Amino acid sequence: MKVLSDIAKEALDLPPAQRRVLARVLLDLSEDDQDFAPDVEAAWEEEICRRMKSVTTGAARARSFDAVFADLDRRFGP
Repeated sequence: MKVLSDIAKEALDLPPAQRRVLARVLLDLSEDDQDFAPDVEAAWEEEICRRMKSVTTGAARARSFDAVFADLDRRFGP
């Protein structure tokens, strides 16, 4: 059985994106009622990275709070 220090060292050797996924998984699993699906976590990590890249490259379009919520009101009604 591995010692915690060995596990931590291996975790620190992971690329940053994988460390974030690992951290999220460990936090999620610390709650008794949480499930973990590796494929779902990986898909979310890819989507988050894609969205962050879109923002940092300027490809994302910003919208005002009022415009977003007006669209939501039109789509889903009060």
